Amino acid sequence: MTAPESSPAGARRGPLRPWIIVTAVLFALGTVLALAWPAGGLREQRDEVPHRKAGQTTTGHRFAIKPYKPRYVTKDPGPALGDPKPGRFLVLEFDVRNVGHDTASVTHLAEDLSPVLSPGGRALDRFKDRTAGFVVRDAHTDRDQLQPGLPERVMMVYTVPAGLPDPTNVTLTFRDHVYQAGFQTDLPEWLPGENLAVYDLVVGR
Repeated sequence: MTAPESSPAGARRGPLRPWIIVTAVLFALGTVLALAWPAGGLREQRDEVPHRKAGQTTTGHRFAIKPYKPRYVTKDPGPALGDPKPGRFLVLEFDVRNVGHDTASVTHLAEDLSPVLSPGGRALDRFKDRTAGFVVRDAHTDRDQLQPGLPERVMMVYTVPAGLPDPTNVTLTFRDHVYQAGFQTDLPEWLPGENLAVYDLVVGR
């Protein structure tokens, strides 16, 4: 008997088995997902919120702001009545312009500001921690309105919560507000938008 002839090199092989094809496809898909997941999956990536410093302007749909160096003080710089009271206060000052088409207020601006103190990482609440907010013009501090197109200097005053060390830095997030057709009513309204900028601010004394 003679031995069967071996297939010559380069001879054509039969078709690949189905399970090999399925395995290869699954492996390729798994590789794509593994690479895409750290970057946010297969969803389109949004631009990161820019970090800015004091003196730089950010413009949204309702306000344009340029914050100055914040101050830590031990007397209330904006008492409603009487002499300044002792305490621990953070003062934020801005050049602000209402870029919308209707009258706004300092209270509306406060809705778009989220300050976080460092050290401590404590976020300041605009209801509980904010003691004052007003327009500073002609040595008067009794105005609240921000008229369209009119630049103003605005001051916000917050109490520093008890138990926290004196702040040395503030991380201030500025959020947009977008004018849209009425959602809850038939009237157009301003709705919260995306974060526009994060300000890394050093606190002065």
